[in-house]
Amino acid sequence: MKKIIIIGAGGHANSCIEVIRSSKIHKIAYFVEKKKNLQIKPNKKIITEKQFLKKKPKNKNIHIAIGQLKDGKNREKIFKFYKKLKCNFPIIKSSSSIISKTSRIGEGSIIMHYAFINYNSKIGKNCIINTRATIEHDCIIEDNVHIAPGAIILGGSYIEKNSFIGCGAVIKQNSKIKKGSIIPARKYFK
Repeated sequence: MKKIIIIGAGGHANSCIEVIRSSKIHKIAYFVEKKKNLQIKPNKKIITEKQFLKKKPKNKNIHIAIGQLKDGKNREKIFKFYKKLKCNFPIIKSSSSIISKTSRIGEGSIIMHYAFINYNSKIGKNCIINTRATIEHDCIIEDNVHIAPGAIILGGSYIEKNSFIGCGAVIKQNSKIKKGSIIPARKYFK
């Protein structure tokens, strides 16, 4: 298994651990956190960002496990920072997710347990397609978007970068969600 370093040690990182384990492609080396954060199970090694940068992270596999409750600007900033350091961002896919062979997924994105991505959809870089989210046919999800658990994006929809689609929200077919939008939980967007 290839080693992967997890950026962030909060609650979302716990969910990422399970997906990484299920894929059986990567093994977590350690976590990087700005400050020591104990939301991660204590048997995992956590180092500070300062310590990590001293290790020269070039060509290291990393995953940004920092969730997003507002817009994706923070995730975008972190992604760009580590990209400049020449880190690699593998795509993380749960073994229980279903992804059409005609769909494309950008680097650094994570497809969580039981997520479904249908025919000809495109997922950008550094996205979170959370547990049981559904992305129907011919959708475009730009970079740094978080589709929360149970959200449904119907066919032909376009979600611009840095947006957040809340738990259980439904985006009507052929809708366009503007850059940096926040769609609340259980909202029907038409």
